[in-house]
Amino acid sequence: MATKKRPPFGGFYNPLSREDDTELTRVGPGTPCGDYLRRYWQPIALVSEVKEMPIPIRVLGEDLVLFRDKSGDLGLVHRHCSHRGTSLEYGIIAEHGIRCAYHGWLYNVDGTVEETPSEPPGSRLKESICHGAYRTHEFAGLVFAYMGPPEETPDFPVYDTLVWPDGNHLVPYKLDMPCNWLQVHENAADPIHTAYLHSIVTGVQFTPAFAELPVIEFFETPLGLLSVATRRCADNLWIRASDVILPNVAQFGTGFVDGSKEKFALCAAFTRWIVPVDDTNCWVIGVRHFNDVIDPRREGREEDIGLGKIDLMGQTDERPYIDRQKSPGDWDAMVAQGPIAIHRNEHLCSTDKGIAQLRRQLRNGIGAVRSGAVPAQPRLYGTGIVPTYNNETILNVPRTTADDTTVLRDFGRKVCAEAIRSEPLPVGERQEQVEKAVRALQAEGAFYPQAAAPAQNFAEGAVNV
Repeated sequence: MATKKRPPFGGFYNPLSREDDTELTRVGPGTPCGDYLRRYWQPIALVSEVKEMPIPIRVLGEDLVLFRDKSGDLGLVHRHCSHRGTSLEYGIIAEHGIRCAYHGWLYNVDGTVEETPSEPPGSRLKESICHGAYRTHEFAGLVFAYMGPPEETPDFPVYDTLVWPDGNHLVPYKLDMPCNWLQVHENAADPIHTAYLHSIVTGVQFTPAFAELPVIEFFETPLGLLSVATRRCADNLWIRASDVILPNVAQFGTGFVDGSKEKFALCAAFTRWIVPVDDTNCWVIGVRHFNDVIDPRREGREEDIGLGKIDLMGQTDERPYIDRQKSPGDWDAMVAQGPIAIHRNEHLCSTDKGIAQLRRQLRNGIGAVRSGAVPAQPRLYGTGIVPTYNNETILNVPRTTADDTTVLRDFGRKVCAEAIRSEPLPVGERQEQVEKAVRALQAEGAFYPQAAAPAQNFAEGAVNV
């Protein structure tokens, strides 16, 4: 039976739920989503933040201390001393580890208690205690941590976009977001917002080309899903296909394409993680890519990237409030959903298929951990590099009919299919192969189908990772 439409001015009859989707939003120790996220390496700081003093840090609802000891090793340990609970943010950095200032207990970076000087000679107390600690790894100017079961520590995944093309220059950045991690991560699976938030409603924020409404589709990949927006720019078609990598990674193209020149870029301008600080705060932390493939005109601004800043408008709250009201950015749209977005109050529509698909994939991963299984990790090829699918493709495909929606849809599907099929090839060869295959399709007139094919899953044997 159809639900009766509520009357105008009927706020009284439209009470809003306050119950959030705890399976996906709560991240503390012992929560389903928290246990799932802990099975993956998470960036927690910029390397440049780690200096001569310990850093109190909160990650996934845990209070920790990050430090580098005098031997150069990084340590990430529980903040409160195992002896009497004082904070190790006041600890004294040692040659190997950190010493509590209160009673002198010394902890190595792996949590081993090396000394308990206040104990009498011969005491074996330290042999019965191991302080909480987590593995760390440095890569591309970021500090990563693995906070799951140590016996299940996965290989550190190096995505192909981080090492290709040759000379790719990575600049790390980290932004604070005062809201739940999921509503920030879901922005990657919402390609239609680029048209409205970044152009049609609020004025041009990045490129005027965003004002052209795209054909959007979502394809499952071995890493998660590909969020695809295909637009027409005069006689060219432009695909902006963003990687949404489980559980909390995403990759994007640039924000200043005008669509006037052909382009084949099977790489990324941004690789970012959304890392929960706790249930109502998170970080956007990752790297900006600088290379001649993704940004041939070198329009990115390295000097505007780092701690608390990125070279795109609207990613922080640095602008005056009145300016953000007139032209809100991503920060405003995501944070304004509230500390934790309430899914029961949403009315998802046809353009939200990516949101629904991402939530299903996350639930599958959470369910695997809950059942005692180890969630699937990114597939490693060759020398341990993980193939990804982010692509920014512009090709000359002239308009032949007033409504060429079918052409846009078929173009997006076929190009993204080639990007996914190319994954077994070595890093570097994939770009050449995809361009070759797409140009062959162009020559054959394959982008002018009689009718759109049904949606496909291009990743045979795709896994939820």
